[in-house]
Parts: sequence; structure tokens; C-alpha cells
Amino acid sequence: MHMIVKALKNRYIKDNFIFIAGTVLAGFLGYLFHFFVARKLSIAAYGEVQSVFAIVGMFGVFASGFSYFIMKYSSLFAVKGDYWANNEFVSYLNKKIIKVIFIIAAFLLAFSPLIKNTLHLQDIWGIIAGIIAVIFGTIAVAFQESLRAWQKFMAIMAIAVSGAAIKLIFGYGFAVIAGSASSVIFSLAISNIFGLTAAIYFWKKIKTESSTKKERKRWDEYILRSKIWKNAIQIFLFSFASAFVLSADILIVKIVTTPETAGYYGALSVLGKIILLLNMSVVGVALPRACQDGHQGKNLHPKIFLMSFFLMLAIGSLLVLIYYLIPGPLMAVLFGQKYQAVAGNLWLFGLMALILSLFEFEANLAFARHDFRIIYILLLTGAAMAGAIFKFHGSLGDIAVAASASLLAGYFLAAFFNFSNRNRKIFEPII
Repeated sequence: MHMIVKALKNRYIKDNFIFIAGTVLAGFLGYLFHFFVARKLSIAAYGEVQSVFAIVGMFGVFASGFSYFIMKYSSLFAVKGDYWANNEFVSYLNKKIIKVIFIIAAFLLAFSPLIKNTLHLQDIWGIIAGIIAVIFGTIAVAFQESLRAWQKFMAIMAIAVSGAAIKLIFGYGFAVIAGSASSVIFSLAISNIFGLTAAIYFWKKIKTESSTKKERKRWDEYILRSKIWKNAIQIFLFSFASAFVLSADILIVKIVTTPETAGYYGALSVLGKIILLLNMSVVGVALPRACQDGHQGKNLHPKIFLMSFFLMLAIGSLLVLIYYLIPGPLMAVLFGQKYQAVAGNLWLFGLMALILSLFEFEANLAFARHDFRIIYILLLTGAAMAGAIFKFHGSLGDIAVAASASLLAGYFLAAFFNFSNRNRKIFEPII
């Protein structure tokens, strides 16, 4: 007990505990949303919900790239302790981003009848709810990632958990009262509106904590405007490459295998990627520190690196062992008896998720060091994984082994890349 208390006094361990606990709770509430809503809606209506959520997820790649962009720059302001410059920077970016978001919203609205017919939706109100969710969710990113850069993990988790709870409550309520897909999708819009409001609230709280004794600077006294959009392109390419590695396997499996095999693969992948979900929360705690070190021309502190690596390894290894020992009961409880036939492959999918999380960790370290050559390694790994699955897809085990081997090669390549370039000077730093 004494050792646990002592460990929690360590800032880094405490942040990881908060981030992982919040991620698990928010993820659990997210699973409950689907569990409850699916039981109240018809199968067709629940399919509509998933279709519109998929559209929102597609445009989430833009928000994901934007989040890396904010993290990269806000970490610099955090190092300087300059809230005012960071706040002006967020305002400047949001003015630019809002224009893009409204163009996307107008595009979706204009094509909503075509989307409705293509996806066989009952009406366009679900698409409108999705558009609202995209707008507010993207605007919230600037404030949420600034909070993460300033290492306000308790605030981030409060936003994530309460947002998931709101989506669950409203989603289930709309499913019971209205019983339509469109009404349920509005729960995502409401959740994102709340998320933006809460993020702004917590961000403004930092103002009272910031020192006022220093002379205020404009954000462009830290960052050259001439470089900002060039670096934005690099960061968005990094985000796209990361998303490609994370999703290429599922897309290829759907193309080259039967619908039944793809369904089995999806269930195993969802359960296996619990490891990825937990380990990426560890990466989420390490990344602000890595970015701060990167702005000073340094690598992530070795102690932080080792703590992150072994924590991820411990989490992944424990779950892989559980997946190996009791795969049948897990698959039966979570997905039903009909999935037990493939439960023996579960540990392979857990192992694949562990390797993927370690690979993403190395990729994020290169990103923090401003070395965007890592994009080539990400794309090469994704292409190799796709090719391996094309060639070896005779069984679920073959697919998992082929994908894991490709990811393992990518991980070693990224680790060697980071190690060999640890003292490399960046010719055009991000600031």
C-alpha cells in the first residue's frame, strides 16, 4: 500500500493513472451506449446510426490532424508558461479552422439527399446531427489539445467521461422516446457541444493559475507565421499515415475475405485493440513532455521513455495472457456464443495490438522531435501490412500473423530510426 501511495506521488505515474482510468471509464460508457441503443432500435435503425457515425469518423481524420498540430505548438507555449500567447494562438487558428469546417458542413448538407439514398437512411436529420457533431467536435480540439499540452489530464478526462455519459443518457433516452436513428445521432451532437463548452471552461481556468509577472508576448513572437502552414501539411500527413496503419488491416480484410470472416475479424480486432486503447493513453501522457523536449532540441527523457515502454509492455502482456487463457468466455460474454468458434485466435489479435501500440509510440516520438521522415516508415509499414494480408488470408490466424509480422518490422525500423537520429539537428525547426 505504501508503495502505491508513493508511486501516485510521482507526477508522471499519477498522470498515467488518471489518463488510463479516464480512458477505461469513457470507453466503457461508449460500449454501453451501443449496447443499450442497439436493444431499443430495430436492426435497420441501428445500422443507420453506425453509418452516420462512420461519416463523422471519416471527417474525424481532419480533427485528428488538427489535434497533433495544436499539441505541437501549444507544448511550446506550455514550456514558456505563456497562457496569453497560447490563447491568442488558439483564437487565430479557430478563425481559420471554422472557415474550413463550414465549407465541409455545407458540402455534406448539399449532398445529404445523395448520402441519404446511398446509405438507405430514413431521413436527412441524422446527417444534419452528424454535421453539428463535426462542427463542434473540431472546434473543441484546439482547447482540448491545449489542455493536454499543459498536462491538465484531470480536466481532459472529466470532459471525456462526462461527454460519454451525456451521449449514453441522451442516446438511450431518444431511442426509448422517439425510437429513430436520427434522434439517437443527435446525442453525439449534444455530447460534442457539451465537450466544447467544458473545454473552454477548463482552458479559461488556467488563466488564473498562470503567472502575470512576465511581460506578455504575441504568439507570433514564438512562432514564424511563414512556417506554420508548411508544418501543418507535414503534421496532417503524419496524422493520415498513422490512421492508415491503424485501419488498413480491416479495410483489406473486408476486400479479400468473405463477409463472415470479416465479421469474425472485426470482433476479434475490437477486443484485441483494448490493448491499443489503454497503451495509447500512456502515449498521450508522454507526448506533451516529448514535444516540450523536442522544442528544446532534446529527446524524451530516458526515464520517461523507459517508464512508458515498460508500462505499455506490462499492460499488453497481461491482457495477451488473459486472452490466451480464457478466450472462449470473453468472446461469449461480449459478442455471443456464435463467436466462440474463433476465440482461440484472440491472443494473436492482442499481440498485434501490443506491437501496433509500441510502433505508434516510436512514431509519436519522432513526431515530437520534428522529424517527419517517420511518415515514410508509417506508409511503408501500412503498405507492407496490406500486401501481407493480400497474400496470406487463408485463415484468421494467418491474417493476424501476417499483419503482426509487418507491424513488428515497422516497429524495429522506427525504433532504429529514432535511435540513430537521436542527436540529429533539425534543419528547419518548427518554430
